[in-house]
Amino acid sequence: MNQQLQQTLQALSGGLQGVPASAAVQNVTAWHETLEGVPGAEIVVEHLASLKSALESGDLEGAAALLPDLGAATESLAADAPEADQDGLRQLATALQG
Repeated sequence: MNQQLQQTLQALSGGLQGVPASAAVQNVTAWHETLEGVPGAEIVVEHLASLKSALESGDLEGAAALLPDLGAATESLAADAPEADQDGLRQLATALQG
């Protein structure tokens, strides 16, 4: 599993509420940059942009409302990901949808 995915899962291990907003913005920004231009990741990139905007504006309730759709998009992306990352992406999708 790639390091970025491992770090994200570790950050979420205490639940979404345990992630400080500033750390969430950094993580979302990093994923947006990583996935920008990746074929098949367009929907995830759109959701990440919306999530980043909500977090930066302090709209935590709006950000939380975006997570289930981001999780669903992440889950659909998992099937086309490298095999080493598929389980981690499914775990991330479950955490986001939880």
